[in-house]
Amino acid sequence: TALQTLPPPTSPDDDVISQSLRASIDQLLDDLPDLPQMTTAKGVAQALNASGLFMESRLMAGQNPTLVPDMKANLLRVIAQILPGLPGNISYNDAAAANTLARAMPNVIRNALGMLGQVAAPRVPTNFPLPSRTLASSEGSDDLETLLKLAAGAISRLQSHQLGGLEQTRMNADGTQVTTWQLEIPMRHAHDIVPLQVKVQREDPPEREEAQDAAASEVKEKEKLWRVELAFDLEPLGPLQVQAQLVAGSLSSQMWAEREGAAELISRELDSLRTRLVACGLNVKELACNRGVPVHGTRTVLEQRWIDENA
Repeated sequence: TALQTLPPPTSPDDDVISQSLRASIDQLLDDLPDLPQMTTAKGVAQALNASGLFMESRLMAGQNPTLVPDMKANLLRVIAQILPGLPGNISYNDAAAANTLARAMPNVIRNALGMLGQVAAPRVPTNFPLPSRTLASSEGSDDLETLLKLAAGAISRLQSHQLGGLEQTRMNADGTQVTTWQLEIPMRHAHDIVPLQVKVQREDPPEREEAQDAAASEVKEKEKLWRVELAFDLEPLGPLQVQAQLVAGSLSSQMWAEREGAAELISRELDSLRTRLVACGLNVKELACNRGVPVHGTRTVLEQRWIDENA
């Protein structure tokens, strides 16, 4: 949002932001999806693909992440163009950049960069959703330094989500493989930027000993359990969280609304939502909306009910 509202230069000499940097910022903002795009399956797939979650996998595959929309690549390009314009000499620039990035990046990344002893180590967030963050007052600071902090902070959130997904990817004692993807997609909504936090989990049943023919593979695919969590704050409903699970074509979902009246409004629309889901070929079991926020822990009521249904 701060990048979106950058003031234009008052004169040609007053423009400390280069044209190439402005073009990179415009590209970053233009690549963000809007709400109409997020109402289609194709649009959601494109937004997930461009979220920055897969930049490292593209690099490992020998692909150029700049050839496709990628938020993390766009942010890194912005940082690379900010650094040469920082005031002072090269040593100051290097120190300022290292200190800013070190404070913003998660503990694991700072450790890998050899910066662990330079700053206090913040705890790596593992909960979902991540808490919201706002930019502190930037009065008296250089515009480029503020932009650097913004870009570094945005990369920090992307990496926190990536590390959270890796931390929750595991093999259970019974051989079930749990794979987790966690990410954040800023969406354009009128003149605002609304962050959509997403966590997707897939549970693959243990490998069977019998031959994996086409029929057996199809059965195994249907046995996969998918869980999806969403968190966003969209006017006029306010903060919302969604938890859903899908297995063998059966869908169950719980929603939580914090704002008074929002839960009642959503509850009145659940029959329409059920009709649309059934029209998509799903067997809809539970749909409910509650006031408040979901209880996080090792054994929530909703998780226990899901486990009982699929025991």
